[in-house]
Amino acid sequence: MGAKVICFINYKGGVGKTTTAYHVSCSMAQHFDKRVLMIDIDPQTNLTFLCATIEGWSRRKRSVGTINDLYKRFTNRKTLDVKRFIWNGAVTVRRQSIPGLDLIPCDIDLLGEDLGGGQVLGVFPTLEALRRDSERYLRERSFLRHIVDEVQDDYDFVVIDCPPNLYLMTQNALHASDKYFVTAIPDRLSTIGLQILTQKVGKIGNDIAAAQTLSGRTGSRTVAVLGGIVFVKVRIGGSMVTNIHGATMANIRQKEDFAKGKCVRTSTTELIGYSEAAEGRVPVWEHDSENARRAARKNEYPEIAREVIDRS
Repeated sequence: MGAKVICFINYKGGVGKTTTAYHVSCSMAQHFDKRVLMIDIDPQTNLTFLCATIEGWSRRKRSVGTINDLYKRFTNRKTLDVKRFIWNGAVTVRRQSIPGLDLIPCDIDLLGEDLGGGQVLGVFPTLEALRRDSERYLRERSFLRHIVDEVQDDYDFVVIDCPPNLYLMTQNALHASDKYFVTAIPDRLSTIGLQILTQKVGKIGNDIAAAQTLSGRTGSRTVAVLGGIVFVKVRIGGSMVTNIHGATMANIRQKEDFAKGKCVRTSTTELIGYSEAAEGRVPVWEHDSENARRAARKNEYPEIAREVIDRS
């Protein structure tokens, strides 16, 4: 059957996208016995640094390479040999790797590549030229699809952490994924663009479908469908969600685009324990500070992981 592929997206930074991708992946492996491959395509490399030290990453970049090296092989039409680039057991807890949890790391060198990508636009002198450009357009967006195809029988889930934009690499992730999830803080500035975001994803799908038609590939995969909105960093006063965050979540759940269960039921709260766990490069339930234990007792990310599994 092959791995189910999901990606976490938003074109706004600071909305818990990487933290959620990391904890969902860790929970899938630890709590649900899933084999998970994380793919970091955000040049900020934050998912990678949640897993590894800068020194460890630097050694691996020199000796093995990163997603950027894979992309160079793809653009040069070389064999990808994806398994060579996978960092097996990338997350360690008390010097023991989490079984079944692997990573393809990123690095900032991918930034220049992410700004590329052609458009099926302009005037072409012949139908052949139009079809040729469509083939190029589709290939530029099939890099991650090729990666997944090589390893999908080795994993239950592939989790892709995207940059905070909808440029070429995110379009690759959407084209490779079955479902996409959006993280959002339930305040006005963080949620105002949710409908625009989903509309833009639809537009990307339409563009890919048009290119497929022009190149004679009708019926092929276009882009992922919305798996859900995950609310993060929800503020609480005492034991209650603050009025502004509670009202915002209720309002979004009632919108036509997100009705019928499009919002994930469990949210995460704004707790310092998550930051402390990130500093320790372990999931929150594996950190020994009191703040982390308090956050872990809420069981937020395991419940989100359970729902992501069910929705995928």
